[in-house]
Amino acid sequence: MNIKLPDTDQLFGRFLELLVNILILYIIVILAIGLVKTITGVQALIGAASFSQGFSIVVTDILTFLVIIELFKGFVDYFKAKRFSLHSMLDPTILFVIRELIVTLYRQQIEWVNLLSFAALILSMGICRTLAVKYSPN
Repeated sequence: MNIKLPDTDQLFGRFLELLVNILILYIIVILAIGLVKTITGVQALIGAASFSQGFSIVVTDILTFLVIIELFKGFVDYFKAKRFSLHSMLDPTILFVIRELIVTLYRQQIEWVNLLSFAALILSMGICRTLAVKYSPN
């Protein structure tokens, strides 16, 4: 009797596709929870001691949510293309650095050295992203 085993590459591909679909559903649930949390952050604005303090909390929450969206978008792009692309990983990193810059500027706790460091970091990541897009293998 000759028993034919399933093709392991095909079996692995189907299993990986199932895992990716579960992860994408999980990401959607996390984003929905994050959106609800961000929207309910209005309570922090209302209940804060001062408007500027509450506004700072709300702005930080919104910017953090945008970074998370970009990060998950990079993951989903990876799942679709089955490879990491440098520019899709640099996008959330650039957004995170800009978020940190905005939060630091808003709190007015920045020195010129830190501001220059942020500028150099954003410029270098922007150049890397531009080169990654220009010299993409596709």
